[in-house]
Amino acid sequence: MDKNPELNSTFNFSLFTSKKGMTLVETMVSVVILTFTLGAIFTILNLQTVKSAQVQKTSLLQTDAQVALTLLKWDFASAGLAFPKTDSAVRSINGGLAGIDAISLKAVGLGFESGRIKWSWLLKEASSTIIEVRSWADTLFNFEVGDTIVILDKDRIIKEPGDLIISSIDTFTFYDDWGNPVRASRLTLDNPVNSIKGLVVIGKHSEFYSPGITISVSNNKLVRGSDTLLDNVEELQFSYGIDNDGDGVIETWTDNIPQFATLEKKWGIRYTLVVTSRPMGGYTYPRDSMYIEDHAYALTAADKRMKRVIFTGVISPPNLQP
Repeated sequence: MDKNPELNSTFNFSLFTSKKGMTLVETMVSVVILTFTLGAIFTILNLQTVKSAQVQKTSLLQTDAQVALTLLKWDFASAGLAFPKTDSAVRSINGGLAGIDAISLKAVGLGFESGRIKWSWLLKEASSTIIEVRSWADTLFNFEVGDTIVILDKDRIIKEPGDLIISSIDTFTFYDDWGNPVRASRLTLDNPVNSIKGLVVIGKHSEFYSPGITISVSNNKLVRGSDTLLDNVEELQFSYGIDNDGDGVIETWTDNIPQFATLEKKWGIRYTLVVTSRPMGGYTYPRDSMYIEDHAYALTAADKRMKRVIFTGVISPPNLQP
């Protein structure tokens, strides 16, 4: 039994009355602070998500464009193969529809088509209507009766008499200078040839040899012939340069292709490609207009919502150099 019940009662009452809860004002302040905190976190996460999506889209954009450009470089490297060394193997259209350039390339086989080309080389010198060439285990790549062929000289241009039609083929085993057996074909042609051994023989396919392939932009698509290589292409420009002083460096550029065949100097093709993303929320392109080579154009408000990647480079078609 407590000796001082009055003191104990007072102590218990004080202890009880000190346990206060949160007031309504304090609760509302806490909710407001929590709301602002969560809002800030959400805003940061949303910005990071948008930025991550933009980076991902830009990365995909660059990857797709690099693949398309690799294919175009392959075409430029093949241009003029088995073609007379004149500038007619490369033709340009400067500032056509909407100021966008185009280019046409001719060769016995360009990038996409090179896998379909039949080719071989002379196993021995020839001075008649009969030549002997290496043949392959995969017969799809061997010459057939009726094929049109051309023989290239050391500069990769067509030797006289030009087009040759195969009238008959005889397969046999050829023995090289070391006595090694080589699978071979003896081709009878419609015209005599006079050639040293080792020169390349190529089958000529008129469907893409004569008309060539045109590379252009149509409806914001990079088009090669009838094939679409890349979407979201805003601009394509070509410029043509020449090494005037013979030091191996191309220093003079023009928007129209000159008569390179008569200049006997190193020359090259400069390409510039502008690829855009799809419209991005929260993004604004920092410029109001674009100036690419000789073409200038303004960007609308809708245009400025798209990111742009500009690709440029220089290629000197090896088959068409002096």
